[in-house]
Amino acid sequence: MKRLGFVVLALIILSTFTISGCSSAQKKLSADVKGISTKVDTLETRVEGVETKQSEVERLAMEQAQRMEELKSERAARSTSGRANFGIKDKRSRRDKELTKDIQTYLKNAGFYKGEVDGIKGRKTRSAIKKFQSANGLAADGVVGKRTWEALQRYASGSEASAAGGGVEEEASAK
Repeated sequence: MKRLGFVVLALIILSTFTISGCSSAQKKLSADVKGISTKVDTLETRVEGVETKQSEVERLAMEQAQRMEELKSERAARSTSGRANFGIKDKRSRRDKELTKDIQTYLKNAGFYKGEVDGIKGRKTRSAIKKFQSANGLAADGVVGKRTWEALQRYASGSEASAAGGGVEEEASAK
């Protein structure tokens, strides 16, 4: 009987360890689940933050694209309003502009230029220069060189030419 008591005692001890082990495993499992749940909540918060930032970046990109389209439209409007060479015309020196005004005035006095005397050497001015050159036996290259300048000065209408030969481009060829 001693043996039977020993077996029963061993079974009681073994069952106590088993039960206590199960409860500690259950506590550990519960703590792990709680930790994982906290990590999931943290990750969800981060994902929401990233999604918010992504939508902000998309909004800014759309605004920037709209601004670029507006700038392109403004540029196109400027170029169609006769200012296609906007940067080039604005960078010309005052002396060049005055010289071009003199050329336009002389061409107008000679009957070759019908446009506004504005100091801008545009299509009308170059065309008038070529017509003047052809009519005066000069190379019709549209460049006011020494010979063209001398021929133009006859149409200064008695006023003294302000650029009197200075700063005039050389013509490609004579006659």
